[in-house]
Amino acid sequence: MWKYECKRHLLYLLISAAAGAVLFGITIDDSFIKEITSLYDWMPIEAARQAYELRWAVGGLVGAALVNGLLLARYLISYFNISPMVVLLVILLASSVFQFLMIAGLLLLIPTVLVCLYGMLTVRSSAAKNFRSLPSGDGNEVERIYRLHHPFKEDVASLATKCRKESDRWTLIYFLGLIALMCLLLIIPSFALMMLIVMGYALLSVYVFRLRAQSVMPINSLLFDQCDPLACASAILCFSRRGKRLNLKMHLLFAQCMLCLDDPQLAMDALVLMRRNRSNSSMELNYQTLMAEANYQLGDQSALERNLEAVRSTRVNIGAAGNLMLQETIAAIQNKLYLMNEHFDQCEAYYKQVLPQLKLRLQLVNAHYYLGMIAFVRKDFFDAKDHFRFVAENANTTSYRPKAEKYLAMIERLEPKEEEEE
Repeated sequence: MWKYECKRHLLYLLISAAAGAVLFGITIDDSFIKEITSLYDWMPIEAARQAYELRWAVGGLVGAALVNGLLLARYLISYFNISPMVVLLVILLASSVFQFLMIAGLLLLIPTVLVCLYGMLTVRSSAAKNFRSLPSGDGNEVERIYRLHHPFKEDVASLATKCRKESDRWTLIYFLGLIALMCLLLIIPSFALMMLIVMGYALLSVYVFRLRAQSVMPINSLLFDQCDPLACASAILCFSRRGKRLNLKMHLLFAQCMLCLDDPQLAMDALVLMRRNRSNSSMELNYQTLMAEANYQLGDQSALERNLEAVRSTRVNIGAAGNLMLQETIAAIQNKLYLMNEHFDQCEAYYKQVLPQLKLRLQLVNAHYYLGMIAFVRKDFFDAKDHFRFVAENANTTSYRPKAEKYLAMIERLEPKEEEEE
């Protein structure tokens, strides 16, 4: 929903206005009047002198207008799913594209600010309201509920602190690069050189974001490689805490930890608190997948069907990889519906198809657990025992382990009876 982008859009406008005001106020001198009147001969010298005297305000207006135009263009590109190659060709062939964006951003600046304020004031959800009403913030309530339901592992605090410092460092580098880019764009006269710098910054920013994502991989590894949702959730809470306030981060990962601990309600609370960027199709598909798993654990088939419809209506914007991810998400949610309706033939076919492709320990545990369940229902105890043994040996602190051990004990009791009947 566009309302979730309003706060971020308005924050970008304020930052760009402040940066433009500072840059114009520092870099522009008395020669500005002669240069502007020679460049635009239709402009009266009195107007140029007035602009020089108000250079701080003009700089702020120019910075906000340019960023506003760029953000609006980004929304249109995402909404209409325009190829990045088309955007690059337009930038290279149309030399006045930045001037057009600045004019459009200037004309739409006041309407955009009003729309952002309206969106910020009206975006609400019942669950988020309950959390916002708490004096300590939403994350503090999540931690309180987590500590009531599950043990908290203090030994992962050092790992979380290290990951947070690494993530903050790459975030700082990104914003310093953005400020440097804005400074260069204001002083470089050559459009070709300007485009080369922008393209170079875009490539470097992708690399910086990749390094920032890698900085939290040790926390991800606690769940996906070690099957330890207790350690992973504790690390996320430590990572999110700054002083006395806890602003929950990594909502998707935390929700998945709760699902591995059979706590779907807390998982849904974490997902509700997440700022959803619906233009990011990958994030939206992951969100719907986790919501579907929570609804499956709660036994809500109608909600599960709504998740499936939401996924089918999602607009993917990352090419063939996005379409593949969309089809995999649809298949996974459809499989949950098959499980709920006891269509075990389709479920078994699904898990046997995806099992050779799975590499993460948690995914393998999940697939073996449900294959063991299907075999147990069919009274194929030999096959079920193999699957449950794998789960018991690899599930670590997930809820799959005690369940698998319970089924193994049941199989041990049932097997002598089967032999006597034979």
